[in-house]
Amino acid sequence: MLDVKAAVNAATKASYLHSLKVLPVNRRKQAQVVYYLTFNDNDAGLIRRLAHEYGDQFVVIATHKAAAQAKALQGRGVHVELLDRKRLLLDNVISYLKSAQVILVDDYLPELEVVAKPTVIMLWHANGAIKRFGWGDPATSTRPVADQRRFQAVYDKYTVVATGSPRMGELFAESFRLQPGVVRPLGFLRSDTLIQHPASPKPAIPVLYAPTYRDDPAAMRAVLQSAFGVFARLSEPVVVKLHPAVTAAVLPPLPDNVTVTTTNIEELLPKVGTLITDYSSTVFDYLLCRVVPRVVFYCPDITAYAQTPGLQAAFRSGAVGPVCVDAAALYDTMTNSSIALDAAALQRVRETWNQYNDGHVADRLLALVATAIANQPKENAR
Repeated sequence: MLDVKAAVNAATKASYLHSLKVLPVNRRKQAQVVYYLTFNDNDAGLIRRLAHEYGDQFVVIATHKAAAQAKALQGRGVHVELLDRKRLLLDNVISYLKSAQVILVDDYLPELEVVAKPTVIMLWHANGAIKRFGWGDPATSTRPVADQRRFQAVYDKYTVVATGSPRMGELFAESFRLQPGVVRPLGFLRSDTLIQHPASPKPAIPVLYAPTYRDDPAAMRAVLQSAFGVFARLSEPVVVKLHPAVTAAVLPPLPDNVTVTTTNIEELLPKVGTLITDYSSTVFDYLLCRVVPRVVFYCPDITAYAQTPGLQAAFRSGAVGPVCVDAAALYDTMTNSSIALDAAALQRVRETWNQYNDGHVADRLLALVATAIANQPKENAR
């Protein structure tokens, strides 16, 4: 039954993509540059600069997950199309992608399969990786062959994948099966914002807990409940930053010393003394913000998570911080252990993940877009 359902889903997706491919380009829906936006505030001001540079030849296609930034951009006069898969087809919004000379994306975009030969710049939404992704995710190899072909067809569209470090570049090349030369040492875009936020000399937030999202609400609640049980025994206040997809129904009762914040994570990290997280790439952002970062990984479901979606091989080494797999270990680490890395270990971590992040990533990307447009064949130039 599952095989039949998977086959039907694959056929439906193939039909949808074929319809997009044969749909004629609408002359009134064209642009030189398109930015596919799925994460709020991931662009370090690049979108505003592109809008200023290219005017009505620039369009943002935003998912509902990025609705907050999309609304703010619209208020500034930026042309934003809120993404609905039906609109791509029925309203021919796909015309913007099919006519663009440069497309910038911050996540996987299935509809890239139908575009011709633009420059496609992948601005991945994380500076490092703990979870596996792309072909590294064990679930990918269990998908129908048609799905796997579609995935690789999209990965093959990437002409540039920006990376903040050689190590992350290796993961991109492996996970997307990229050709040599596609990964470029341009830096991680959001690092510009993080570097511009100076760290507080005395952390205003002693402890920040920022767990990653679990698809299963019961699993998400169990992890939160376990962590909150430890926090209730600590003498210091704990601020919790939840994934946007976590609903109030999943949240266990809060101990007296625990509060939940909706403040953007980029604003919080420079103020944090100790970060407790698990499989979230937030840790790599935090390493950019603090002179002496203190990181603890709390992973009570590490056995299950190592199976799906899988973890990078080096995660358990503790190179960035101790990995606690139960409440007792977390409490012991928070009360009895020295968490901060020594200077040599910290330098190794930063060299591994932040080598190209110098505060000028957006400048390089803006120049790259201009060069890509200038180098377009004359028959493709607008």
